[in-house]
Amino acid sequence: MRGDLEALREIFKDARQHVGVGVIKQLGLAQDFNTLRVQVQLLPELREVICEMSFADVGDVTFPEAGDLVVVAFSEGDVDEAFVIARFATISDPVPEFARTGDSVKYARVGKKLYMGSDTKIGIARPNKEPIQPLVLGTVLKNFLGAVLDAFLNAPQVVITPMGPGFLDPSVRAALVAAKNTYLTDASTNIVSQIGFTERGTE
Repeated sequence: MRGDLEALREIFKDARQHVGVGVIKQLGLAQDFNTLRVQVQLLPELREVICEMSFADVGDVTFPEAGDLVVVAFSEGDVDEAFVIARFATISDPVPEFARTGDSVKYARVGKKLYMGSDTKIGIARPNKEPIQPLVLGTVLKNFLGAVLDAFLNAPQVVITPMGPGFLDPSVRAALVAAKNTYLTDASTNIVSQIGFTERGTE
C-alpha cells in the first residue's frame, strides 16, 4: 500500500519550477514604458530567463540594477511567464540602519533621487491626523528675508541721533551683513535645503 502511494506521488508530482533565485544581468524598458523586462541568470544552474519586473504598485517604483540578487516566480511553472517579485539586500546595499529597529524606511538607491508626488495634496502627519499647515517655500522665504535685510543695509539714513540723521550703527550693520552671508547667501550654510524640495502648487 505504501509503495503504491509513493508511486502515485511520483506520477503526479509537479516537477516544474515555481520560484527561483538569480542575478540580474540586464534591463530593458519597453518603448511605451509599460513593461520593464530583466534578464536573470538563475542559480545555481546559471540558466538565463527573461522576466517582467513586478512592482508593489505602479506609483511605487524602484528599478533594480545589474548584479542584484532577486527572487523569480514562474506563473503555473511556465518558464515563459517569469516575474521578478523581490530583491535581496546585499553587502553593498544592506538593510537600512533605521529599519533594523523595526521603523519604516523609504530610501532611494545610492546616487538616485527620491520623488513623492500627488496632483492633489501631499500630507505628512501622524496617523489619522489631517495635515493642514502648509510647508514654507525655502526660496521664497530666502528672497523675502534678503529683501528685508537689504532694505536696512541700503538705507542711507535709518537712525536719528542727537546730532541728527545717522547711518546704521557699524556693529549692527556688520551683524546683519554676516547674517545675510551665512543664512541667505552661502549655499553651504543658508536656510534652504540642498536635498529637500517642494513646489507652490495651484490654489
